[in-house]
Amino acid sequence: MTERGHPRLSVDALVVAIFGLTGLRLGLSRLSDNSALTHLATGIRMTAHGVLPAIPRVDPYTFTAHGRPWVVQSWLVEAGAGWAYRFGGEHAVMLLLGVTVAACAALLPLLARTSRPLRTVAAAGSAFLITFPEWTGRPLLVGLLALGLTILIVERGWSPWWLVPVVWVWVNSHGSFPLGAVWIGVVVIGSWIDRRPAPLMYAWAFIAGLVLSAVNPLGPRLLTFPLTALTNKEAFSQIIEWRSPNFQTTGGLVALVGIVVSAALLGRSRLTWRDALPVAVFLGLALSAARNLAPLGYVAAPALGRALEPGPDAPVRAPLSPAFVRIAMGFLAVASVLFTAVAVQEPLIDASTYPVAQIRWLERHHRFAAPHRVAAPDLVGNYLELRHGARGEVFVDDRVDLFPLSVVRDETGMRDGTNRGIKALDRWDIDTVLWQSNTGFAQRLTASGRWESAVRRGGFVVLTRRKD
Repeated sequence: MTERGHPRLSVDALVVAIFGLTGLRLGLSRLSDNSALTHLATGIRMTAHGVLPAIPRVDPYTFTAHGRPWVVQSWLVEAGAGWAYRFGGEHAVMLLLGVTVAACAALLPLLARTSRPLRTVAAAGSAFLITFPEWTGRPLLVGLLALGLTILIVERGWSPWWLVPVVWVWVNSHGSFPLGAVWIGVVVIGSWIDRRPAPLMYAWAFIAGLVLSAVNPLGPRLLTFPLTALTNKEAFSQIIEWRSPNFQTTGGLVALVGIVVSAALLGRSRLTWRDALPVAVFLGLALSAARNLAPLGYVAAPALGRALEPGPDAPVRAPLSPAFVRIAMGFLAVASVLFTAVAVQEPLIDASTYPVAQIRWLERHHRFAAPHRVAAPDLVGNYLELRHGARGEVFVDDRVDLFPLSVVRDETGMRDGTNRGIKALDRWDIDTVLWQSNTGFAQRLTASGRWESAVRRGGFVVLTRRKD
């Protein structure tokens, strides 16, 4: 390597490190996402005893789906979090999340690399904004990491067989793996339209990875699990992330800025079909479901890098000095240590958005034990699963693929305050309700005279059935 080439490579590494540090800072955040709480609870339960994870085969948490077959799609990620908790406590889980988000962020400048560091920052930064809303402590992070690695392997022309272990981990970690097949398929089609060599070997390697992925503790069911989203559309439509993105929220607005900036950058160059087609397809997927915003960022990153690549006649700028790069790297290393040290001073779970006071009241009055039954929204159910473990006491959580459609409709009726929701309380022998106090459901129960308020605080109320 020439002396002149060494600083440029070091600056590229510096850009990757900056994005990685940003991801680390975002990842070292307290958990409040309700889905993440159930994933962590399941991981802790799986790894509590023995060497191998004891993966649940039926639902242990709820009384509405207790004993129903349950495909734990993200068993590998949950086991990893469980082992981290078992051997290092909640701070080890936080560190694992931080490192995972850091790796996700560091992939973006690798995918969007240009010959100029500032242009790489612009390209990767635009993709970063698109992915920002989905960087929460859920198995989706590993899915994004696998998607990014899939794109990187193809873009860099590495051995196709690297895709086999990537796909195996992806299938066993998150149900988003069909997105990898979609991306490779669209890239092949785009390459044919451009009359350029198509990455067919990578497509075959991806298929080989899928075949090998059938070898897992749960068998081929993991490969067919994503079909539940297609066969159970009514249930999945109740989940916010399966709806079109809301660009009025903070995260949605950040993603929208990223999409607009990316569109402006891509519009300044003449895109090949190999770049334009994947971006168009994944933009359509992102606009149809918010959960696909982050994959769009990874798909757009290489196209953004090529759009910002300077022409052959562009003037060559003097590289940063090696000494400056080393000092900057040292600063980033110190910053990462400080971020980690500060983060581990806080508890892992941020329960500020959950009705903790009401739950404590219910615990003191043994309302979670037979013969009582408590109805609560799905987000509270996820919190209870982490707090209490597998006691079969939860009404519903957000695993809509698990519940019978009748249960999903009952919970929807409660959320909307309809007659079906009111009647479901009798159908399920529920004598206690923990619900948002400003909803029509809580107000209808209070006005009926059959229910009385026990605890009202922080936007939630506990209602108990009056004795006849």
